[in-house]
Amino acid sequence: MQRSTNQNKNYLTTPKEQGFTLVEVIVAVAILSFVIFATLRVITASLNSITRQGQRVKALHLAQAHLAKLEAESFSKVVPESFVVPPTLEYQLKSITSNSQIVDKDGIGDASTGDFELRQSDGAPILSTTGWSYDSANLRIIDIPTDEVEVGEEVYLEYKYYHLIEEGGTAPSSDEGGLKERIIKLVTSVGDTDGNGTPGEKSDILGDDLTDDDPLSSSDYENFDPQTGELTFIATKQNHSVWIYYLPQKTTDTDGDGYDDPGDKSILGVVEGSFCNPDGSSVPQITNIKKLTVAEFWKQGKDVQSTTQETYITR
Repeated sequence: MQRSTNQNKNYLTTPKEQGFTLVEVIVAVAILSFVIFATLRVITASLNSITRQGQRVKALHLAQAHLAKLEAESFSKVVPESFVVPPTLEYQLKSITSNSQIVDKDGIGDASTGDFELRQSDGAPILSTTGWSYDSANLRIIDIPTDEVEVGEEVYLEYKYYHLIEEGGTAPSSDEGGLKERIIKLVTSVGDTDGNGTPGEKSDILGDDLTDDDPLSSSDYENFDPQTGELTFIATKQNHSVWIYYLPQKTTDTDGDGYDDPGDKSILGVVEGSFCNPDGSSVPQITNIKKLTVAEFWKQGKDVQSTTQETYITR
């Protein structure tokens, strides 16, 4: 007789056949989230650092470019401006082209005598109470008092100013090579160069057509987009070499440093100078050496950052 038996088999699962427990899933998700968050923080910090360094490098280039221009100017035309008192008893400012460039030293909101210091050659101040004034319409110092100085005497004028951004290029005729037709993208945002109270207009952008040897005007610009910084020239200007200059956008002085703050997307440059000794120390009298300082300011979040460059000019 054959006996049959029933055997119950135990099937044990191998590690490969096991699933994940809820705790394991939660831990894995937590670890993955931490890794992703940490990676994003590193990427964000890197991008912010690149942006900050980009602004700083651009600011350095702007400062160096303006210093190079000043070094090519004659001794008397850079601040502080020195001049021989003419018989007309008035003097035309040389460093600026607009009242909007003058740093508001006295804080009254407009360009006025309080923003300038007129001095004799030995440094003695010539006070505005003696009669001289600032002709803002023509950018002139007028009515220089003869009881303080004589005609033919050398005097000097101290003030600080916001320098214009200057850049050149060729208005392209096509969009090949990544260039848009007849468009030049400006370095930074455009402020109120013409002083009419509205920044970022075509009339705020000055310049010269180097091909035709003529000055540029707003009629030579088809459009300006203040958001993208793209300046579009009219069709007849394509392939023309142009040189443009404008004042970057600035706002009110919120940090109390005496200068208006730059706009959110602008780099604002300030120029000041003084007469100095051969060792570089400043003196309140006319010498044969001027020390010039160019500072560029830009916004970094809520803070204003700056970089400074110096040079010396000799007579």
